[in-house]
Amino acid sequence: MSQHWNELYAQTQDLYGTAANLFIQEIADKIRIEGKTLAIAEGEGRNILYLTERARQQGYPFSAEVWDYSDVALKHLSNKAEAKGIKLELKNVDLTAAKWPSECYQNVICVFGHFDTETQKQVLEGIRKSLLNGGWFIGELYSKEQIKYKTGGPKNIEYLYDPRCILDVFGQDHLHHFYVAEQERQEGELHCGKCHVIQFAIQVMK
Repeated sequence: MSQHWNELYAQTQDLYGTAANLFIQEIADKIRIEGKTLAIAEGEGRNILYLTERARQQGYPFSAEVWDYSDVALKHLSNKAEAKGIKLELKNVDLTAAKWPSECYQNVICVFGHFDTETQKQVLEGIRKSLLNGGWFIGELYSKEQIKYKTGGPKNIEYLYDPRCILDVFGQDHLHHFYVAEQERQEGELHCGKCHVIQFAIQVMK
């Protein structure tokens, strides 16, 4: 898996563009995403760089940790962060075998982090375990309906999400925002056009 992503990121800088995902921008206007924040499957860091710069501009506390398969993407992110004077903790993590800490993060961000069905469950359970009481799980993913759109994301339907798999883990928490429907996305070379997504901003209640 890491070889696949390393090859993609080595071929194309800013594979998914430089702008943060639109939903991340929109939800950051409604929820103050502050404190210790983990971004998983974050690639070259467009979302975490946006959130870090926003916190710096608005003067609230924010620290960021990034987990990704690809050491090439993390190197690109390291260079960008250094150029902007941003400090990030970067970790080359295989999410199929991640060791999740308990009650460590105020926020976990996941934008188009796609895995096989078994790993999805492990990752979602790990995210909930790692969040503090009152912490936020925020992101956007392709639903299984996306297989018909062919505008981005995995071509294997097993790697797309059924919204019920998220609700199975977070259904007892506060669903501040949970949306399953079409959106338009233009993100670099690989996310282009109308697509079918799951958006969520879930506050964990432990």
